[in-house]
Amino acid sequence: MSPSLIGRSAVQRRLEDEFRLARSGQGRVVVLRGEAGIGRSAVLDLAAAGAPGMEIVRTRGVQSERAMPFAALQQLCTTLRADLTALDLPQRADVEAAFGITEGHADPYLIGLATQTLLIGAAKDRPALILVDDAQWLDAATSRALAFAVRRLGACPVAVVLATCADADDFAQFPCLQLTGLSDADGRALLRTASYGGVDEAVLSRIVAEANGIPRDILAAVDGVMSPDFAGGYGVVRGDTGELGERMGRLTHAERLALILAAADPTGDPALQWRAADVLGLDRHVTRTLQDEGWLRQETRVLFVNPGVRSAVYSLATSSEREQVHRALAAATDAVVARDRRAWHLAVATTGPDDQLATELEYCAAPARRRCGRAGEAAFLERSALLTCDADVRSARLLAAAVAKLDIGSASSAVHLLAAAGLGRLDGRIRRYLSRQHARLAFVDKRNVPAAERLLQAAEELHRANDPLACEGFLEALVAATYAGRLGSGTGAFARRTPTEWTCDGTTRDLLVGLTARFATGFVSSHQLLKPTVRAVAADQTSNRWLGIASRIGADLWDDELWDKLTSRGVDLARETGSLMKLPFALTDRCLAELHFGNFDTAQQLVDRIDALTTSGPTFPCGALLLAGWRGAEEVALARIEAARQDAMERGEGILLTTAALSAAVLSNGLGRYDAALAAARDVVAEDELVLCGWGLTELIEAAARSGQPAAAAYALEALAERTRAAGTDWALGLEARSRALLTDGPQAERLYQLAIDHLARTRVVVHLARTQLVYGEWLRREGRRVDARVQLKAARDRLAAAGATAFTERAHREYLATGDRARRRIADHRDQLTPQETSIAALAGQGLTNPEIGERLFLSPRTVEYHLHKVFEKFGISSRRALLHKLTPDVAGEHG
Repeated sequence: MSPSLIGRSAVQRRLEDEFRLARSGQGRVVVLRGEAGIGRSAVLDLAAAGAPGMEIVRTRGVQSERAMPFAALQQLCTTLRADLTALDLPQRADVEAAFGITEGHADPYLIGLATQTLLIGAAKDRPALILVDDAQWLDAATSRALAFAVRRLGACPVAVVLATCADADDFAQFPCLQLTGLSDADGRALLRTASYGGVDEAVLSRIVAEANGIPRDILAAVDGVMSPDFAGGYGVVRGDTGELGERMGRLTHAERLALILAAADPTGDPALQWRAADVLGLDRHVTRTLQDEGWLRQETRVLFVNPGVRSAVYSLATSSEREQVHRALAAATDAVVARDRRAWHLAVATTGPDDQLATELEYCAAPARRRCGRAGEAAFLERSALLTCDADVRSARLLAAAVAKLDIGSASSAVHLLAAAGLGRLDGRIRRYLSRQHARLAFVDKRNVPAAERLLQAAEELHRANDPLACEGFLEALVAATYAGRLGSGTGAFARRTPTEWTCDGTTRDLLVGLTARFATGFVSSHQLLKPTVRAVAADQTSNRWLGIASRIGADLWDDELWDKLTSRGVDLARETGSLMKLPFALTDRCLAELHFGNFDTAQQLVDRIDALTTSGPTFPCGALLLAGWRGAEEVALARIEAARQDAMERGEGILLTTAALSAAVLSNGLGRYDAALAAARDVVAEDELVLCGWGLTELIEAAARSGQPAAAAYALEALAERTRAAGTDWALGLEARSRALLTDGPQAERLYQLAIDHLARTRVVVHLARTQLVYGEWLRREGRRVDARVQLKAARDRLAAAGATAFTERAHREYLATGDRARRRIADHRDQLTPQETSIAALAGQGLTNPEIGERLFLSPRTVEYHLHKVFEKFGISSRRALLHKLTPDVAGEHG
């Protein structure tokens, strides 16, 4: 479910009902009312998305212009692209007078009629939806004119939705939808959607209640929830104190201690706090005083009046005050029902070594993981290690904490913990494990040959010691080698150093044996080993240990159903458990799946999430790189490809170098530059890299066939057929049939094209079906069968355009026109999919305005402008503002002139 839809489905259904009536010719007006932050703008976004086939017009009130008569009406006319010359002369004269174009008096009646005429005019081609945000900031003159106009829509196909936080205004007479705070369940769902990892449900409920269910305030808590100090809901994040220090200074000692006690309990449990107050000797009436003074409110929980106050209060407390209240909370916590919470409070209150408490924390790490995911477990293990006095035990616990910290993406914490672990007296087993974790850290930093070599050496040490973790270590090393790729001795060399005989059983052993065979002896010999193993990974609902490599193997096996299942579960499990180290890998795998399934916009959203996750660490550009090649925006794609090549060489990541070559091959095939595509595809298949080699062979065959090099195409076809026949899936057999058809003439070619379409139509890989229809249509046209060609080319064009594959879409369109159908058709590519916000920003940027200047006009921050411009560039396939005006239609380019 989309985050903006959570808790708003009933509102969306009501609006869609109104829009249906508007489409039937009944003018409709709805007023959305709700306080600031309640999500009015998000509901308007949903309204726009739920109005297919309607002309969408968006505008908003501006607080600084509220005192300027008709300022909002002028902005509405600009958004409507209103032609004032179409108005009756009296109406036009009054509107021009209102806008200061001519001198004269503006009659409110004529202005109202003119507004009505302009709104109806918006629906001249199709029903119109007028969305007005922040209607409380409309100037009074516009507000009255708009209310006058919408009252008279009558039998016009126009729907108007006005969003406001005012309780009473000129729109009070119209039907109203009151937006209220989200329910506890919906609020928790929103917070889970926006964050990663498990969080104690009681703490989630407290956060939602403290935010009064207001989506803006719930989402403001996300950064705190993601903080290591939050520890999955056990800890309290310190925040900005603002002016609260002086206010707290006026409290009595008892009031101050009671307030800190409330802040230190993340659950807000009143019974727990009463018992803790008794331990501290506090009168329970103190809490009532804090409520009266505007600090707290008590419902079913003890809540702060503002979500930020809790963090500020906790920050302003002294160390001794925090220790005092946590000790009281520990004493008040039931040791059976909430053993983990009791141990946590004791740990926060303890400053020196305490082996007994450390053992208790280590024991409670498991229930902490069940309660709130890997982050909670990591926090308990770290606390346990730091409170341990015995050097040997301390090192082992520090190592365990480092592993957990690395898994949740806290690499810097893992580095410090491993360094501390190395200071103890280490036995051989702990030393080997420590070596392995250092190797894993090296791989997190750079996915290159030295990191893979360190993992392999660590695995060899484990193997020499007959350690049962050796099998797991070798598999990790082999997976790492697939990322290092060609920039070294190759994955095959790692496979040949991997033992083949294992006494252990299980998925890890089966994956290792199968993957070793894949790189040591080839695709065919490994296929029968890997397919059942990967299916077993997909069937295991309890673990995400090997989902990443299993997803890639699923794609290598051309099994789109298995690939879909594995990549979806990989993302879900990484999110749910808070495994932020694995999440970028999982998102990349899912991005590539969505791309091949034809969902380019979803793939782009995943790219954006990856970028947000990796702002301060190693990048994961493979998804963005291939997406750029498939989109076919030449300037953007070439810039990404060149940047990726440089990054790959600097970091030593061969997989990135091969992905860049594949992106170049796809891009060039889309643009019809087959010589360049052939050169790039040859680079892709130079090494038998997992997944990429198979994909590269299909690009090579098309490029070679189109550039007059049948021998190169035939050689690649033989290699491809060896894989696809072993795989035996519809995806594999469809691509083989298409590739073979490219090298065949006459009736046999047609049978192969139709066979390919039959196979691919049963798969999820929509873009490959579309490309098959494209090359089939091209073949039919060359055979002189223009009518038949049009059917295939139109189907290809429509599918490719829907996906967003601009270069392939244009190639299909050119071929379609070459069949002799000269009807002018509009290609519905991503250039037609700018949002109203993006349209406005693009128009102003095309005129040469800077980001701050655009932001000033549209009341956006420069950073928001930059974000939307990036989206515009992606959709238009450009990389500079200079190219922007050439991409805009004249009416858009002049809209803001």
